[in-house]
Amino acid sequence: MSPVTVSLQGREVEMRPQETVLDALLRSGIDVAFSCRGGVCHACMLRCGEGEVPAAAQRGLPQGLKELGYLLACQCRPQRSLALEAPRASDLRTTCVLTAVEGRGTPFLRLRFEPMRTLAYRPGQHLRLVSGDGLDPVLLLTSDPMEDWQIEAVLHCPGGEPPLAWLREELPFGQEFEVWGPVESGAAAAGAELEPPAPDPALWHELDEGRTVRRVLEDFYAQVYADERLASFFEGVTIDRAIGKQYSFLQLMMTGEKVYFGERPRNAHHWMVISDELFDYRQALMVRTLEKHGLRPAQIARWTRFEEHWRRDMVKSAAWPKVMDGIEFPLHGYASEVLTSGSMCDHCGGEVPEGTEVLYHVRLGKISCPQCAPAVRSGADETAAA
Repeated sequence: MSPVTVSLQGREVEMRPQETVLDALLRSGIDVAFSCRGGVCHACMLRCGEGEVPAAAQRGLPQGLKELGYLLACQCRPQRSLALEAPRASDLRTTCVLTAVEGRGTPFLRLRFEPMRTLAYRPGQHLRLVSGDGLDPVLLLTSDPMEDWQIEAVLHCPGGEPPLAWLREELPFGQEFEVWGPVESGAAAAGAELEPPAPDPALWHELDEGRTVRRVLEDFYAQVYADERLASFFEGVTIDRAIGKQYSFLQLMMTGEKVYFGERPRNAHHWMVISDELFDYRQALMVRTLEKHGLRPAQIARWTRFEEHWRRDMVKSAAWPKVMDGIEFPLHGYASEVLTSGSMCDHCGGEVPEGTEVLYHVRLGKISCPQCAPAVRSGADETAAA
């Protein structure tokens, strides 16, 4: 029987038993976008040019994309070989015709328009206006597709000035434009990193000087690591490390003491594609855990206030670059660096002494020693790249 293979970016990879396409591509050093690994975020969506796509690999995708051969790499376990390609921008865009504009000169412009093909959406989702300059404004969908034959959406215009020139015209009736989406509501959350909320040292004291916080987190993360929707976000992170970091972070939030030295939520979660629905799912699990440990409703509200504060910096429809000191770091790919201290190769496990130039993945941070680096970069040696 011929081996099952997947090809992408001019490279062909032989699948292993029960392996997903995403895992096979990453194992072979092929750089592809991904986030949740659970079929929720759609960040790993690819298009199949040749081959038979398993039904499970298309679960949750719009019908139009299914018909075009799109699949989720993290859910795809093919029985026959596939030839894959990156998503086509034209497949993800919809041309629309503007019919009405209201609210000129105010911070919120209301648009009505008709899509030139069926656009499946629900109120509260967002569309991105394709501008051509990469700074695509976000439309909040307010109409109900079950009741309204036209689409209605709101565009935030700080200072009353629309971000696109054609929207500043007196009546651009019949204006054609393109939108991308719809996407979940976190897509509008780009912007400056949030500042921490006001601390609540009394809550820390009420929670037995943090002892109850520790017990809650131990219980909560035991559930998270067993949850099929949440566990994938912690791949490669031990449960003790997750508990320790969150404990220090909450101690900082509640007391104001400088005990947490990690990244703020925006950078720490910059690569994770998290919808509002998934964020709510996580919050519901936390609330149940807090109730289990005897917290009163008022205390639960004070605890979850700290987590809700950071929602805007975590919920999004696509990964954001990490920004440090005003410098954007790439989301994917490899770079070289000379080690300033000794380490270990994440592929062969060998010791890598100080002063060695290594290859590292810019997001995952995994390093490759000089012996493993060529295979990781080329994908030729699947063992080294695993």
